[in-house]
Amino acid sequence: MSKRRGFRKTGYAKAYRTISRGFNLAFALLFLAVSLPLFVLIATVIKLTDRGSVFYRGIRLGLNKKPFVMYKFRTLVPDAEQRIGAELLSAGHRLETRIGKLLRETRLDELPQLFNVLKGDMDFVGPRPERPVIYDTIGSSIRNYDVRFTVNPGLVGYSQLFTPHSTPKAIRTMIDNRFIRCKQNLMVDFLVIVYTMSVIGRKAFTKTALFVGKLVRMKVLKQYEEKRTFERMRPDNARVLVSTGSDGEEALCEAELMDINEEAFLIRTDSVLNARELFFTLRTEYRSGRRNGRGETKRKIAHCSGQVYKEIREGSSYLYVIKYRPSSPLNFYVLQQYFLDKSIA
Repeated sequence: MSKRRGFRKTGYAKAYRTISRGFNLAFALLFLAVSLPLFVLIATVIKLTDRGSVFYRGIRLGLNKKPFVMYKFRTLVPDAEQRIGAELLSAGHRLETRIGKLLRETRLDELPQLFNVLKGDMDFVGPRPERPVIYDTIGSSIRNYDVRFTVNPGLVGYSQLFTPHSTPKAIRTMIDNRFIRCKQNLMVDFLVIVYTMSVIGRKAFTKTALFVGKLVRMKVLKQYEEKRTFERMRPDNARVLVSTGSDGEEALCEAELMDINEEAFLIRTDSVLNARELFFTLRTEYRSGRRNGRGETKRKIAHCSGQVYKEIREGSSYLYVIKYRPSSPLNFYVLQQYFLDKSIA
């Protein structure tokens, strides 16, 4: 692989490799000691829920594309990898075990990779390790994708932290490559680890509390809830422009976005929607980058097409359930990140 501006040929200087190894060993041992009760609890729950193997072992590509065995707590049905093949895992595959969704959302399924860090196959912080079949079918055609193989893969991934699971590889590659430039700065690694632990700890507590509450309602109180494949989100300050043209110029109406999941969204409008194929521009606003006690208002926009799946009359208004398709990989990412809130951070 040829040298690129801003990257050393191997990604490491000799002195840094020794210092980095000590840094990663120390943190791996510390987190293994602290998380031992979690290992026992998670392994017990996996065994009790489906009696399958506790751990998943998969081949991944590491430094200089060297294959290694990566460990995880098993979150999918036993033959999931054969059924997924060369695709990226998505919610539509529906292969998660009963406890698997919670483990994946909280990233607790990644804990066994502490052993990969001890072995030297992985660092604490770095681009996430890749399946060989995904590299062959997708990664090898992405510009500058091979830069990730100049450093060890990481238990904490840069793009994994700031983007949803199903973000297009090209977008994740740009984020990973930007952070790889900081790879020889242990302070950056340390700050990423601290930030990740705080975010995951908060998310794990919230998701686990919801999961336990649902179990209590179902098993103890016998309050069976409606089963949903996808979790619905209710974005604040979200509007939808409905049109019959993909350019948005043939506008029909503007509607309120009530909720959204990975397959459909619900809108409220005073207009009747009769067209078979419709185009939608979703807008949401949020406050970010606080300065002098005041936040900056930012807007995110996503484009998609779709059809009316269900119409509900409510007084003088109409509620429409829309089955939608993002217009491009970038729009898919925006929907996952800003409307469905699928990233860790």
